[in-house]
Amino acid sequence: MNALVVFFSKYGNTKVIAEAIADGLHSVTSIRLVELIQLAPSDFDGIDLLVMGCPTHKMNLPQDVRPILEGLPKKILKGIPVAAFDTSYRMSDRDSPEWLAKHTAARKLAKRLRKLGGKLIVAPESFHVKDREGPLYEGEVERAKSWTVSILRSLEAKRKG
Repeated sequence: MNALVVFFSKYGNTKVIAEAIADGLHSVTSIRLVELIQLAPSDFDGIDLLVMGCPTHKMNLPQDVRPILEGLPKKILKGIPVAAFDTSYRMSDRDSPEWLAKHTAARKLAKRLRKLGGKLIVAPESFHVKDREGPLYEGEVERAKSWTVSILRSLEAKRKG
């Protein structure tokens, strides 16, 4: 199986999570880690899994990410299993209304990947940073590796199903 892990990172936190995810995919035959700004349509050739992530900016995808996704050929991900993640600032439970959790880059990214033909295999996931520029909260890298296990289990179930 060939996996592609794509990320956009402004302060390095999303890159750290992407690297942890790539590391967690150790049972995959081939893993490529690509920065979104260097992504080419040919990077999707022959992949069996795409995991993509970026930070949440103003409850949305970063401005730098949008034109790249919009420029990809329609249905380039047709039938390819996909997963989306983000890094987000975690407000205190007191200050963070439930609706805010629905406005993350991971959810919006998942929607874009589905529009490109991808098949979402796990729920979008957010990994949290302490401040606007980070660092990541303790345990987030390990949580990313655990999330990767759920991706692999979902792929295995899909193959058997």
